[in-house]
Amino acid sequence: MYGATTAWVTVVLLFKPCYSAKQNSVEQAQLLKGVLELAVLAVIARGETYGYEILSTLESAGFDGVGDASVYGTLRRLEQAGHLESRLVASDSGPARKYYSVTASGAEQLQAGTNIWRGISDAFEQVVNP
Repeated sequence: MYGATTAWVTVVLLFKPCYSAKQNSVEQAQLLKGVLELAVLAVIARGETYGYEILSTLESAGFDGVGDASVYGTLRRLEQAGHLESRLVASDSGPARKYYSVTASGAEQLQAGTNIWRGISDAFEQVVNP
């Protein structure tokens, strides 16, 4: 082509770690979708409790960014699936609270999910730290 010469250009891309709250929130939300039901069952398996207390327990355990809508939606799904049962208890400081407890099928679901989660966690650990 008209006496063209070939030149090689080396492009170096430098990637610097950056923090993006939105990106981290999306990534965390995706991971939480798979584990939230299991985490909620685990909290309730400790003893009968209500929604706000479940949310607070999850947040203090490190499940940051779990919204109340996610927790209450999860509680509804678990109850509809027969993994939880609930009862209303009058409250001195406002409306009645709905207390949740784990059913036998919920306990089975928690055990099975915990086994699966541990297997995935162990496999991931072997990949990260061979």
